[in-house]
Amino acid sequence: MKLFEKKKKEEIIEENEKNVDFESSEEDAEILDESQTDEDNMSVPKQKLTVKERVKKALFYSIHTWIFKCFVIAFGMELVVETLGRRSLFKGIGFMISSPVVYLYNVSIIFFTLLFALFLRKRVFGLIMISMLWFTCGIVNFVVLGYRVTPFAAIDFLMLFDVFSMIDVYLRKWQQILIVIAIVGALILLVILFKKTPKFEGHRHVKRTMLTCVGVWIFVLLFTNFSVKHNIISDDFANLGEAYKDYGFAYCFTNSIIDNGIDEPEDYSKETVLELKAELDTVVSEGEKKTPNVIIIQLESFFDPKDVVGLNMSEDPVPTFTKLKEEYPSGYFTVPALGAGTANTEFEVITGMSSGYFGAGEYAYKTTVNDTPVESLCSILKKEGYGTYAIHNNKSSFYDRKDVYDTMGFDAFISLEYMYDVEYTYNGWAKDFTLVDDIMKCMKDTKGQDFVYTISVQAHGRYPEKMDEWEDYIQVDYEDESLVPAYDYYINQIHEMDMMIEDLIEELDAYGEDYVLLLYGDHLPTLELTEENLPNSSLFQTEYILVNNIGLDMEDEDIVATEISTKILSALNIPYGYAQKAQIYYEDPAVVEEKIHMIAYDMLFGERYLYDGGSPVPEDDMKMGVDVISISSIKNKSDHIVVTGENFNEFSVVYDGDKDLDTIYVDSNTLMVEDRKASSGDVFTVKQVDKSHHILSTSEKYVY
Repeated sequence: MKLFEKKKKEEIIEENEKNVDFESSEEDAEILDESQTDEDNMSVPKQKLTVKERVKKALFYSIHTWIFKCFVIAFGMELVVETLGRRSLFKGIGFMISSPVVYLYNVSIIFFTLLFALFLRKRVFGLIMISMLWFTCGIVNFVVLGYRVTPFAAIDFLMLFDVFSMIDVYLRKWQQILIVIAIVGALILLVILFKKTPKFEGHRHVKRTMLTCVGVWIFVLLFTNFSVKHNIISDDFANLGEAYKDYGFAYCFTNSIIDNGIDEPEDYSKETVLELKAELDTVVSEGEKKTPNVIIIQLESFFDPKDVVGLNMSEDPVPTFTKLKEEYPSGYFTVPALGAGTANTEFEVITGMSSGYFGAGEYAYKTTVNDTPVESLCSILKKEGYGTYAIHNNKSSFYDRKDVYDTMGFDAFISLEYMYDVEYTYNGWAKDFTLVDDIMKCMKDTKGQDFVYTISVQAHGRYPEKMDEWEDYIQVDYEDESLVPAYDYYINQIHEMDMMIEDLIEELDAYGEDYVLLLYGDHLPTLELTEENLPNSSLFQTEYILVNNIGLDMEDEDIVATEISTKILSALNIPYGYAQKAQIYYEDPAVVEEKIHMIAYDMLFGERYLYDGGSPVPEDDMKMGVDVISISSIKNKSDHIVVTGENFNEFSVVYDGDKDLDTIYVDSNTLMVEDRKASSGDVFTVKQVDKSHHILSTSEKYVY
């Protein structure tokens, strides 16, 4: 019996030792739970933890240790993402040493995200998962900076579908395959890690972890306010690329996620806006109104390369542009973008408002103007009786232009899906020669004056890294031999764009109507340009020219993109929009910025007090294309259908009711559907369908 009792006690003690909860006994680590026998209520002596158990407890169960682990991982991960963003380990370490406060601030942001892993049973997996997300963002930023100057920002998630449609331009097939393999491999690895990583067996201390998260969040907020107030960091990213270098990836990227739209002005109210309206309504145009056709061409990545230090060319690649600069008003043109961000330059030119009012790296076209009407040159000239047209030799959905132009009030939009005889560059972008025919088509579509806003695409990157066969009009030599292929390709593309400008001016002069033609570059190309390469201008300056046949008396001057609409309207004595009125009424640049900020907020996010709650844009439906696409006949031919009509192109698809048919483009008057016969009563249409399978327009029905 005594032997049995002794054995029973030993079993109870052993069982208690197994069930010791190291985390729950954190306050008194040396005391084990007491147990009693059923027979004599005998107490089990207290047991002390061994050194091994104490080490295990500290490493695997203590909440303080896990918090410290999160900080160490965050510190290392910040170095990794900065190294990737700067494309140099030494520059990453240099940032840590030269800007320790900013570095630790970025560490605190990553640290905050890692703390959420402590709520999970699989803490190790959670830490790996969150760390991989940061690492992936760093890798994406590294890749993106290989193709453009602008770093990876939250807005790029909205551009994913656009990227997929152009992926063949930027990546070769084997690169695309490697990316797919890498993604699949990463997913498989995550599944394996989820299964293999251990579950946390101790007490999770949810309340304590939650308090830690809240505390760190408050610390980050206070750190942010302190840093902004003392100019350690800034929340105004005039140059996104430089901001990432100065303020760190974690801060800039997270800021691009949470900072969207236009901040409400502190003094925004109905009374303030109506007072502003009363002031601006006193601004009226003086002198005789001129109403020529207004044509604007935003030239993709275009600038005069003759001033680039170390670049030698066999001849002037842009002789027409050079000649026009000497004959017409021109100057340097300050834009908000470098190497990318075409839509932001476009927004500033057409509205007179700064894209800087919006969040870091944000495109107003993708987040706001695609469904919110905005006053622009389109609506201003439309009120004067102008026909309004937009042209872009790229897909209609790029930067959501199809929706943007509709909300701006354009009458028609000619995108790539409505163009004919399009030629393509070595890199797969549409050449600009076709723009001449489309501009003249718009001019002839109405009897009155026209506003034609055109966006070119020919000189778009990515630029080749090796010499290959493309139209080689100009021979190029550059001090950095590794960039010779890129410069050679780029120079010859802008040479063709210059030829297009010459052809267009000849067509406009022959047409015989008055016109003003604005030419400008949207941003500099991604050719590793620096301020030292461009001693006569900055990285955010291209050039503009106001070609005209009405003798506009204007001086050469350097201007910013937001001012060009005011310059044109002033020269023509056409009534202004509110942004243009503010530029004229107020003299102090800081006051102008403040007032246009108020105007932009009221128009796009506020109550529209400036317009009595109404819309600044006439509500008309925009049509896609100018030419009418129609079916004149359908005939059965052996094993296929022949569709005859007008204005077909490679994007035309024959539909039988709601079903799309495999369509072969023959010519602008003929389409063919293989392995199909038409039956009496079948209802056919021809739809214009983009590469993402979006239906853009539909012809009238044809009943067989």
